[in-house]
Amino acid sequence: MSQPVAYHRSPCPGRIFEDLGVGFSIGVAGGSIFYFFKGSFGMWGGVFSSMDCLLIYYRQKDDPFNAIIAGFITGGVLAIRGGLNVAFKNAVIGGVFLALIEGVSTVVTSISMRRQYQMMEEMQKQEMERIQKQMRRGGTDPWAVDYNETLAKQAPPENEVLMDRAKSFSF
Repeated sequence: MSQPVAYHRSPCPGRIFEDLGVGFSIGVAGGSIFYFFKGSFGMWGGVFSSMDCLLIYYRQKDDPFNAIIAGFITGGVLAIRGGLNVAFKNAVIGGVFLALIEGVSTVVTSISMRRQYQMMEEMQKQEMERIQKQMRRGGTDPWAVDYNETLAKQAPPENEVLMDRAKSFSF
């Protein structure tokens, strides 16, 4: 038996029913505008999730290629009654549609992760500067510094203003 698959969404058996419900709900909500989507959007979601789960099981990976292939298969399966030519055209449309969705999702995720990484680096840099400033005041442990007036006078000029403010609050 191979190692379990790391899912990026909910695990497969529940995912199918979840996507069926979401698809039907979207179809019903949009049914007032586009009446013909009422039931077929739910069917699309169910077939897509089933194909996606089968591909995850077969490939033992949960990656964007599963969604693209599942979109291709779903488009073809739902249009097979119109003939092979129509089914192939709809399969290509389904695959391209899912490739666009997965591509945009990958780009957005990449950008947000890059920004988060930059923010973490900036926070670490600020924390290191704060720790170094505390260590200059004395001691090796920045949290156990005995801060008194003698150390304050040895501190950089920026702390003189703070000492004057602190003295004004003295009783």
